[in-house]
Amino acid sequence: MGWFTCDAGFATDERRVRDWLKFPELKLINRFDALVPALAAVGIYALGEALAAWAPGLGTNGLQLLVWGFFISTVVLFHATVSINSLSHVWGKRRFETSDDSRNNFWLALITLGEGWHNNHHRWPQSVRQGFRWYEIDITWYGLWLMSKLGIIWELNPIPKHIQEETRELDKARRSNK
Repeated sequence: MGWFTCDAGFATDERRVRDWLKFPELKLINRFDALVPALAAVGIYALGEALAAWAPGLGTNGLQLLVWGFFISTVVLFHATVSINSLSHVWGKRRFETSDDSRNNFWLALITLGEGWHNNHHRWPQSVRQGFRWYEIDITWYGLWLMSKLGIIWELNPIPKHIQEETRELDKARRSNK
């Protein structure tokens, strides 16, 4: 259970992210990883104080927004994230035979916005998309796809054709075995 808190879990293996190393902003965020959350906390608190002054009818303030908008949401997000590597190796269905015990789990995919399609991820980790089929809800993918259409991001790594074919063949075989 301590896999996510050990020092090894925080070390960046630069061999695995060579393409990211060309972006100085990503290197800065990696080096000062507490900076973005600290700025977000300050911004959320400031927003709460501004709302208290400009819209007192809302009944909110900086501390209230900080607790709900930063601390509680961060704890929930953290638990959802680490639950994937814990629970998606125990409960769910395996579409692909992988070298681990990863599983796809619809309920975890819903609460983590798509990360619950963990067996898919282990079959093709390079893909930005976790839900390989139309019925595998992947909210994160939908957001990234929309941002790519708006020109905000680009060069998304899609699911390759051979994985799409493999997925179709496995689904077809399962349907005929029922």
